[in-house]
Amino acid sequence: MSKISSFCFLVKQSNEAPKEKLKTIFCSVRRKKKTTSVGIIRRKSTMGTVVKSFKEQFSADERLKESRNITAKYPDRVPVIIEKYSNADLPDMEKNKYLVPRDMTIGHFIHMLSDRLHLDPSKSLFVFVQNTLPQTASCMDSLYNTFKEGDGFLYMTYSTEKTFG
Repeated sequence: MSKISSFCFLVKQSNEAPKEKLKTIFCSVRRKKKTTSVGIIRRKSTMGTVVKSFKEQFSADERLKESRNITAKYPDRVPVIIEKYSNADLPDMEKNKYLVPRDMTIGHFIHMLSDRLHLDPSKSLFVFVQNTLPQTASCMDSLYNTFKEGDGFLYMTYSTEKTFG
């Protein structure tokens, strides 16, 4: 049985500044494989090997067990799996699993992803949930309740283009 690696925890940091900054307080690096792709679409990594998606790496039972453990331990967080759209011209993310505060907006989450990808400010990052572009003002909690899958995870993909629209 494979062990699912750890999550990145995201928190809002308030310094009495006008804008809240996001800070990663925990992120252990997974040293085995990077898992970045969309659903069951396979793509080649920069090393030329086929990269499996999160759903391909772990069975449905393993994913369900992990999401239940995580939501029981961290009820104020949403378990999110974010993977690069297969044709996107973007770098791979070091981590693809996040525990995001339920009250965080999609806009804040996209901003955090842009920072983690070191994306040029002139490029826009788009995040999709089930081929839908969510509103940036929506909270992660409402998105999770609407789009979470049977295994308890919210699956998202990212791209620099409005791929589906």
